[in-house]
Amino acid sequence: MDVLLKTFSKMLTAASPIHQVNRSLIILKRRHPVQLQKANSKNKPILKGRHFIYDVVEYSELKKQENMNVILTEYVEGVGHKGQQVSVKPNFAYERLLLPKLAIYASPENLELMKNNLYQTKDDEKPSSVEALLTVKYLKKTVVSVSMNKDEPWTIEPWHIRVSLRKMRVYVLSDDSIELPEKPISGPDLTLEGKSFIIYITVNKKERVAVECVLHHWSTKVSDRLPNKNFYLKEPIPIFPEQIELLKTIRKNNKS
Repeated sequence: MDVLLKTFSKMLTAASPIHQVNRSLIILKRRHPVQLQKANSKNKPILKGRHFIYDVVEYSELKKQENMNVILTEYVEGVGHKGQQVSVKPNFAYERLLLPKLAIYASPENLELMKNNLYQTKDDEKPSSVEALLTVKYLKKTVVSVSMNKDEPWTIEPWHIRVSLRKMRVYVLSDDSIELPEKPISGPDLTLEGKSFIIYITVNKKERVAVECVLHHWSTKVSDRLPNKNFYLKEPIPIFPEQIELLKTIRKNNKS
């Protein structure tokens, strides 16, 4: 019985059959060469302490790995669009692109398939750039505070939106890229304070994204200023009732 128990305990402590050995390659070189044994001599060379000093010639784990070229079969955020050939680090290529089947090796055969448009995206579906898609994603999650004068009359124009976005470090080069609601928004009107409306921004004249804006009345007099803290966390109240469903959808997508 004792023999069986000992055998069973050894089985429990044995290495897992799926355990993979780390096959790191380390190439060493003696700093001080050892004297060779003379021919037909039974006397082996005497090794001293200096003979056990080694210099590392090559260590595979420390060796910088070259980038790997792959062809994307789907759009990958921050990497590229379908059919694009990208150069990425090997670990990233294996774990994030090849294993999830989001890319294939850039072999001559696959490059030929790409030339035959098997992995190409149609021009009307192809994004203008990866950066444009990242910009669209950021704008979808952005709530823009549009500050208007509390004392002087005004009507919101595209340049008001452009200035408000610039305060958030989003630079729109042309007012033509900003689409306001069909009905004008004029003031000052404190009944509109803190209420939301939807505008559209077109990136690179192609990607069109809906952006939520919140109206805020601002005054040069400190005593007349209205609070505007955490406006992006409050439940949106639309200026135009027809935009309520779109506002709810935008907020819902921001939380997901």
